[in-house]
Amino acid sequence: MAIRQPESRALPQVLGGRAPVDRAGFRRRVHVLRAIVDLHPARRWALVCDDAGWFGAGLLALAGRGRSIVLPQAPQAGSLAGTGIEAVLTDRPGSFRDFETLAVAEPSDDFQPEPPLPDDETRVEFYTSGSSGAPKCVPKAYLQLRLEVEALERQWGAALGDAAVVGTVPHHHLYGLLFRVLWPLSAGRPFAADMCLQPGELRSATAARRCAVVSSPAFLSRLTDHAGLPPAAQVAGLFSSGAPLPDPTAQALGEGWGRAAVEVYGSTETGGVAWRAWDGPQDRPWWTPIRGVAAELREDDAGPRLWARSACTYAQDWMPTGDLARFGGDGRFMLLGRADDVLKFEDKRVSLGEMRTHLLQHPAVAEARLLLLPGRRQHIGAVVVLQPEQRGAERGETRETLRAWMAERYEALLIPRKWRFPDALPDNAMGKTEQARLLALFEDAP
Repeated sequence: MAIRQPESRALPQVLGGRAPVDRAGFRRRVHVLRAIVDLHPARRWALVCDDAGWFGAGLLALAGRGRSIVLPQAPQAGSLAGTGIEAVLTDRPGSFRDFETLAVAEPSDDFQPEPPLPDDETRVEFYTSGSSGAPKCVPKAYLQLRLEVEALERQWGAALGDAAVVGTVPHHHLYGLLFRVLWPLSAGRPFAADMCLQPGELRSATAARRCAVVSSPAFLSRLTDHAGLPPAAQVAGLFSSGAPLPDPTAQALGEGWGRAAVEVYGSTETGGVAWRAWDGPQDRPWWTPIRGVAAELREDDAGPRLWARSACTYAQDWMPTGDLARFGGDGRFMLLGRADDVLKFEDKRVSLGEMRTHLLQHPAVAEARLLLLPGRRQHIGAVVVLQPEQRGAERGETRETLRAWMAERYEALLIPRKWRFPDALPDNAMGKTEQARLLALFEDAP
């Protein structure tokens, strides 16, 4: 991915961090890091930079020299175990004392190198926990990242214009890397070096100029009002991915704040597949494939599973998603739950996703997850976040009320035996609720 040539070298590219960096300065960073990489024999590098500007420069430098790039599941030394890396390129070398590290460093001279040209065959490895909690390597060719960014620009570039990109999600996962770093680099938009962890930080980061916000359901759902968001008229686009936005949050943003969030559906394996934005409750369930993405249904044991194919899927071939779906007559599709949520239980076929949907219809329930609990005899557990006004109720009474609600539709053996009532689901930074975190809620108490 070559950086678009700006009309003026003094235009900003990286905002925040220790100091703003213009586009010529960013190219100098890439040039210096490429020179550092040239002097080191390592072929397999971990890239861990808290500063998104240095992260982008490091990615382009390593890809420009065809080095394999490892992006760990979390930006900590413990996440590098088992990845087979030979060296770490980082902006905090003190955190990786057990590894050979090379620290980023500002260039000292004022030369104007040509824009870097990364090798499209460069291997970039993402590590994701998925639903199991165990790290899983998902390799991508740099070409796939470049093509996905081009697809994003075709889909939403005109709406964003010259907006600066700020984010509340980490950049070492695919969503944050594409939306917060590579897309603005490719399109010549400024982007923020720092992640906004709190609503006040987001409002400060967007106070001075028109912006696009890259966020997640976990962050947006925590906003009890819109005081943490910039004025809607100042926001060129608001993106969310990692999990579906709760319907009340989507409605509040679209109708109360004045700008609907663009939700992007996909995975590390498939890349972006489809999108939706609040346009009323009747339209809410439907997803529209992103331009250039083909989608179809294929029947398997769980039901009609959604498959996708684009330039960003492995070998540009068809790839299964983890979801069941059905299509409408206009090319859009509705998700029907996770394929791995459909299981045989006591010789009966049951969809945990369908059971969750029924549980969510109870007025006391704000969020819920159902899962199969391990043991000598299988049984179903329920993790339920109650509506705020219900959280002071006696838990035993609440449990029996919800059991009775489930008994209206399901046989007794399918009704959850164990219930947990946390104040919030144990989501990660991307708003995904991982299976291992849910299971941990059932480890101690009966």
